[in-house]
Amino acid sequence: MKIEMHTHTSEASPCANVPAAKIPALYQKAGYDAIVITDHYCKWAQDRSGLADNNDYVQYFLNGYRTARKAAEQIGFTVLLGAEANLPGSPNDYLLYGITEEFILAHPDIHEMSLPDLYKLCHDNNILLLQAHPYRTYCNTADPQYLDGAESYNGNPRHDNRNELAREWTGKYHMIESSGSDFHELEDVAKGGIKTDETISDTRQLRDVLLSGQYQLLTP
Repeated sequence: MKIEMHTHTSEASPCANVPAAKIPALYQKAGYDAIVITDHYCKWAQDRSGLADNNDYVQYFLNGYRTARKAAEQIGFTVLLGAEANLPGSPNDYLLYGITEEFILAHPDIHEMSLPDLYKLCHDNNILLLQAHPYRTYCNTADPQYLDGAESYNGNPRHDNRNELAREWTGKYHMIESSGSDFHELEDVAKGGIKTDETISDTRQLRDVLLSGQYQLLTP
């Protein structure tokens, strides 16, 4: 399977410009078998939504994933739920793999946590926490003791991601590596992802594959 690990929809990520219903077909045409919807879950996206209550905001966040999944069912494609969280006092972003709707509905305040608290919550719920694009110009590498891994390749063409430094860093600390297109625009299709011989149909299976290391990074 070829899986896109970092995808944003216009429904839930204010910086994205492609509707969720169109994305599965775009990736199927590009030869992929699945995508992970990792819409932004953060204070600035919540402010843009106009929804002050976290329980209302989490429904807004899930709209992109739910819409993409419904479209994918019509064409025999797989859509999985993830998230890209931003935390108070830092420009860094963190990718969550292994989450479910039940988890995010039960914890709509994850964007208000500290990194150590989010890491503990993730581990208590069998969720992996990876830093997105850790060497992007405006980011800082987080404390590895509060990470399971990092995005060692980010294919977004509009940022200086310094992927070679990210790859060195993840190798130094023996962390889980991921690759993703960081899809926001049509030009971002198929710029990253992973390839595995395992069959993945839900987010927990994806988590298990990342833990096992039985996959290859796609770095086109």
